[in-house]
Amino acid sequence: MSKAEIVKEALARFPDLPARAIARYLFQSNPALFGGEFERARSAVKYYIGACGDRCRQFRPPIERNVSMPETWRQNRVPYKLPAGKWLILSDLHIPFHEPLPIESALQYGKDNKVTGILLNGDAQDCAAVSFWPSVTKRNFDREVELFVDFLDLLKREFPKAQIVYKPGNHEYRLPRMYAAKIPDLIGVPLAAMDAVLGLESRGIEFLDYHQIIMAGKLPILHGHEVRIISRAVNPARGLFLKTKSWAMCGHSHTTSEHTERDIRGTILTTWSVGCLCDLSPDYHAYGNNWNWGVAIVENKANGDFTVDNRRILPNGSVV
Repeated sequence: MSKAEIVKEALARFPDLPARAIARYLFQSNPALFGGEFERARSAVKYYIGACGDRCRQFRPPIERNVSMPETWRQNRVPYKLPAGKWLILSDLHIPFHEPLPIESALQYGKDNKVTGILLNGDAQDCAAVSFWPSVTKRNFDREVELFVDFLDLLKREFPKAQIVYKPGNHEYRLPRMYAAKIPDLIGVPLAAMDAVLGLESRGIEFLDYHQIIMAGKLPILHGHEVRIISRAVNPARGLFLKTKSWAMCGHSHTTSEHTERDIRGTILTTWSVGCLCDLSPDYHAYGNNWNWGVAIVENKANGDFTVDNRRILPNGSVV
């Protein structure tokens, strides 16, 4: 659009705003169009509203706007289809506030069952250093990244042939949320994105969207933060069922649970929540949280069928 068209469009859109306000809007949106000078933008607005004296009164005819349906900012989230195979589901490690014993047990369980892939289902990294919430823990994001990278390289070493998919959760979302709140210029900068910070592409690890659903055949898998408030009444799996009315699996609750119902067509629908692999008594929820360690294996087939093996991990490291 030409400068004249841009100015007329703004005048038609905001007919009741003062000339200075419209000029400020135009200047902030297109500073180069006015040579970086606010007064040029103001003069252009005054010219087209006929406020520059008798010489431009004739340019003040009503400006008509050809209005159409405004563009939408709605995001079209496409589910990620987990390749057919046997997948080790690891949820809520919260590195560096992880527990080595249950993680070692979970990895060995995956080896014993010959998994073909690993799904890090959210909150694998705690991102405490960029949290909004105050903490007595020293904030050291560089060190958190180093420790998490060490874990990723451990996974690659222990499962050299397995595909690794990383679905971020609400804790990983702390990083872009911090950018939005404190360093907005970094929003959308490729070098500041989580996958770039962690070097995931070079490690062959696929990084998904923060709110993307994963489909393991017909089984939807979420971290859990995408569903607003999963009730823990009875257990988190029942809360997940009440939200999804479908087969579904999630982490986030730090609890191993299962819930089954039959719909009006006779279809058996089961939901699962997977236990965590982190400190069970963190400062922010030290007692009475009812959390447990856990791991799951999902085997999905090319025809959409799936099986779920959802296990607890005991304090001695046994997978039961």
